[in-house]
Amino acid sequence: MKSVLKWGGLSLVVYFVFLIVKLPAVHVLTQIQLPKGVSVSGISGTIWNGHARRVQVNGLPISNVGWNVSFLPLLLGEVQADIKAGDLRDIDQISANGYVSTNGKHVEVKNLLAYLPTNLVISLLPLPIPVQADGRFKVQLDDVDYETGCQQFTGKGQWLNANFTGTSGVIDLGTFDANLSCENGSIVVDVKQPNSFGLTAKATIPADMKFKISGRFKPDANLPTEVHQAAQFFGKPDADGYYPIKF
Repeated sequence: MKSVLKWGGLSLVVYFVFLIVKLPAVHVLTQIQLPKGVSVSGISGTIWNGHARRVQVNGLPISNVGWNVSFLPLLLGEVQADIKAGDLRDIDQISANGYVSTNGKHVEVKNLLAYLPTNLVISLLPLPIPVQADGRFKVQLDDVDYETGCQQFTGKGQWLNANFTGTSGVIDLGTFDANLSCENGSIVVDVKQPNSFGLTAKATIPADMKFKISGRFKPDANLPTEVHQAAQFFGKPDADGYYPIKF
């Protein structure tokens, strides 16, 4: 009798482990409350090794998101995952690759590399005039610690092959570089010269995503006349010829 109970109990444990290992991701993700502004569709695979055809984050579409989740942390209510999204070779897609850990409130990111199409990002900015810009934003996040505000945020950002379309055709602007950091609980994107736009700017992104941008720019003299004309929509230049930026 004891032998039967022992083997019956062992079989039951094995069965439950099998259920957990094979737990479909769709059964879990459709039952939990996702953060505001986040939606997931086309879910397949298991909760440990799964795939989503599309993820929407604050208006930004991300395709083909895959993840590998660590077992023990998830049982304790924390997701630790290596993620991969999009296609690095497709300049029209958002792509990402790195490590993310979260318990719903606290988020950690390490060694995450992401590329974002410029036109998608520009569409979210409250610019005073319509701008058709292209290229890719490259974001390298080395170490992120975020919980109801930015605790740690180190990395680099670049606008690669920056260009926009004017009446005379495509105008190349080269590359823009930025440092990423934390300040008073907000993410800070600090753009520095040199660049062809003479741009120095600081974007502050608080937890409520009501970001602010301030800075100034002075287009290179070699840029087309229409660039200098468009700059006037930002206001009057200062004594050094720089136009203000403030959103």
